[in-house]
Amino acid sequence: MRWATQVPLAWKNLTHNTRRLATAIAGIMFAVILMFVEQGFENALLDSTVYVIEDLNADLVLYSPGKYLFEAPHRFDRRQLLQAETHPLVTRTYPFYVEVGQSSLKRVGHRSYPIRVLAFDVNRRLCNFKGVDQNAPLLQKPRTAIIDIKSKADAYKAVPLSDPQQLPEIRAELAGKQLQIVGTFSLGTDFANEGTMIMAPKNFARYFPYRDRGSDPLSQVDVGLIQIRKDADPAQVRDELVKFLPKHIEVKIKRDYVQNEKTFWSTSTPVGYIFRMGVVLGFVVGTVICYQIIFANINDHQSEFATLKAMGYPPRFFIQVVLGKSFYLSVLGFLPGWLVTWIIFWGLSSGTGLHMDLRYDRVAIIYLLTLGMCFLSGCFAIWKVLKLEPAELF
Repeated sequence: MRWATQVPLAWKNLTHNTRRLATAIAGIMFAVILMFVEQGFENALLDSTVYVIEDLNADLVLYSPGKYLFEAPHRFDRRQLLQAETHPLVTRTYPFYVEVGQSSLKRVGHRSYPIRVLAFDVNRRLCNFKGVDQNAPLLQKPRTAIIDIKSKADAYKAVPLSDPQQLPEIRAELAGKQLQIVGTFSLGTDFANEGTMIMAPKNFARYFPYRDRGSDPLSQVDVGLIQIRKDADPAQVRDELVKFLPKHIEVKIKRDYVQNEKTFWSTSTPVGYIFRMGVVLGFVVGTVICYQIIFANINDHQSEFATLKAMGYPPRFFIQVVLGKSFYLSVLGFLPGWLVTWIIFWGLSSGTGLHMDLRYDRVAIIYLLTLGMCFLSGCFAIWKVLKLEPAELF
């Protein structure tokens, strides 16, 4: 009998008992949401940590080999960046500064809290963070900075993030020195930083003067941004710069640098492993739930299946019916689970500032896992039908 004929039978078997069907959908929804959330946290971990890098307008990145992380305190001499600028295919180079160890934000009269500080030439459109270009003129003033509007509100309760117009009026301190917060920009938090500020390099040097043993704290660069000619091949320029620059300097295409950062968080920290295990756990739980659902459904209709078997229907017919149920359960459980996950992600993103994105490729992965767990459950349950003996019912 053809597949098109089997599907209605599978559907009627499932919908015969609406209460049991609702319970089945709820069980699979739970597994779907669990996999979505665990995958979402892992992706948020990876996406949020590289969001700064991805939004920088650079083709190549220059950094110290000891810099295993974007924020690791391994720096190089600015002269190497100027040396890279002499390459004929390089148009401009820019120093990028990061401080997380000595930076703490405090509103006078309140407790201080650690905050990440970024510094770069804000007049050169080196990033795509919303709000930086508009505040660039204000950042040229002494002792000024802008703060990420998505910084964790619980951490910076004394700073009126919900009312940016009040920010310039508050008395704030950064690293123990007076600071005026002149505006906001939009970036987001990550698992290592609950807030971020941006300032001009000359102000950065005032607040963190001890980055270099010499007299110029800006002589030590955290990351070098390299822009090349539009007709140049980034891989070719990278290879030539590697030969051209001292051996203690690393050069990578920006996308490769981003991938290195993601790989570190995914493989060198337990966090990525924990979230992947959460996805596996969701798959196992969903498989068990789906198996119980299909097995109970088959048990309810075993007399009908035995009758069909006595009439001469081949094993392939019953396999198709059971797998048809599996397919319907995967769709019925996935769609509402996807909707609930979207609401959960919206709430988490709003409350934490993390980038909880439901991209279509990630949604497709979870559906394939859902389909796989339902089909696997169906395969486990098929034996119940195949071993039925019609003679036992007559």
